Amino acid sequence: MSSQFKFCASLAAGILLAVSLNTAGSASPKVDPNSPLAGEVQIDLDRATKLMRSGRPDKAKPMIMSSLGAATDVPKCLAIAEYTEAYGFPLMEVRRECCNKALSLCSSDDDYLLMALKARHYQFYEITRQAISKLIENARTVPQLYSLAHKAHEVSLNDVAHMALEKASGGLKNKQDWFGYIEACKSLGMEDLMRKSIKLLVDEEDDSIALSELGLKIQRYNMRDEIRYCLRKALDKVSSDLPTATHEMAEIAEAARQLNEPDVQTRAEFFVKKGNYMLKQRGQQAEVERQARADRERQSLDDARLHDKEHDPSGFGDPTAAPAAAPPGKPSTGY
Repeated sequence: MSSQFKFCASLAAGILLAVSLNTAGSASPKVDPNSPLAGEVQIDLDRATKLMRSGRPDKAKPMIMSSLGAATDVPKCLAIAEYTEAYGFPLMEVRRECCNKALSLCSSDDDYLLMALKARHYQFYEITRQAISKLIENARTVPQLYSLAHKAHEVSLNDVAHMALEKASGGLKNKQDWFGYIEACKSLGMEDLMRKSIKLLVDEEDDSIALSELGLKIQRYNMRDEIRYCLRKALDKVSSDLPTATHEMAEIAEAARQLNEPDVQTRAEFFVKKGNYMLKQRGQQAEVERQARADRERQSLDDARLHDKEHDPSGFGDPTAAPAAAPPGKPSTGY
């Protein structure tokens, strides 16, 4: 009885096992509805990954390459590359082919940015360089370059953002454009480009008052070295004309006070005091010279009048004129 029971139990277990295996074999593979790949392609790639797990990459590669040949856009190519990522070096060349084809299908900045990210992730740096070069090449205007810089910064491609801003600096035409550029650099944390831009603005300015105003404008960027460089150049560019120089030094002293640069302020204020003293002395000397000139002119006039009186006591006629001749035909009587 017990032997018959064991036999029936074994038979039932075998039947259940066969049914379960048949059900598992006939079940359709799982398909991800969110994948950019079609269901049939996902099934083929699942079969290829099973071959890879069983140690047969030579049979898996043709299946993957066949799926890649049918891919028509960037997301599909990169989705196929993701299937191969778990198998490392044996499928590295397949991933490279996926990235190369994805690069050839790129048509927008978003595609190239995605391509640069994925290629860098897979350590295909030559493909990364090609994608970045295309991004910079396609952005031709300053607004396009600003937009590219912000997009690249959002996906942590800071080197691309830096290159875009460097190219944008070549299209700036006036001070207003430069200050907009500095703001863009500040928003993206490109401090080196900010310093370079501010130094360029200072180098191109030669008027001391304009330099003082520029120092006040760049105060908000918290770059004391550039502010001091600006103020020192303002001191060097002061006019050689004393009244103008005194006015310019007063402007520099006020700017230095607002910028909390006491050494520059002290130097400028000393020059202002000295300049005002020299202008006062110059005014006094001019007044003395004017008075002396007036005295000399008055003395000359008095001397001339005295000279006239000495030679013509009557005050009439010209003492230097010759006596009038007698009329012809009438001899002089002597009276």
